[in-house]
Amino acid sequence: MKQLDTELFLYFNQYGSEKWDLIWTLLTDKYLALPLFGLLLLFILFKYAFKSAFIVGVVMVGLIGTTDLFATIVKKSVDRPRPCSVRSPIQHEVRVVSDGVFGNLTLKNEEKCEKLSFFSSHAAVSFALALFFGLLLKMRSPFWLYGLLIWATLVSISRIYLGFHYPSDILVGAIVGALFGWLFYVILQKVALHYKLPF
Repeated sequence: MKQLDTELFLYFNQYGSEKWDLIWTLLTDKYLALPLFGLLLLFILFKYAFKSAFIVGVVMVGLIGTTDLFATIVKKSVDRPRPCSVRSPIQHEVRVVSDGVFGNLTLKNEEKCEKLSFFSSHAAVSFALALFFGLLLKMRSPFWLYGLLIWATLVSISRIYLGFHYPSDILVGAIVGALFGWLFYVILQKVALHYKLPF
């Protein structure tokens, strides 16, 4: 299984080319995702009023924090090096691209490669937010759920393309994120029932 994981990673990672790098770099940048969810909160504000948007915002912050914290705890427990790490046996075979458009403003690629790999926080948080907002807005249109899940999938794939995660990191991260997204959606429904919110 580990060998298959490595082979799949190398296949997708080395399949990349410079003409596609910018697209995947844009997709992976967490700072560029902030406006998307800010717009979703504004949409909820205009459709349901301030109280609803405020509660959704609080639950969303809790979802992001919980998912990211859980990913960090698991990473430190498993201690799996990233494919591009100096501890990785395939380090010299990995094609490493910038970790987001603004990624190098905080840490350089060399430093990011020494972070831990299992499981992907990007995949977990992306799928958590996608399922949470997708389920919340599905009553208005199923497009929201499908569209956000496609976005989360592309963000997750970008982590392989850019050289920072194995496919198994992505798969587990997506599953964990989806579970947290569903859980916080259930919590939101209970809060909405208590405060008589319209969703």
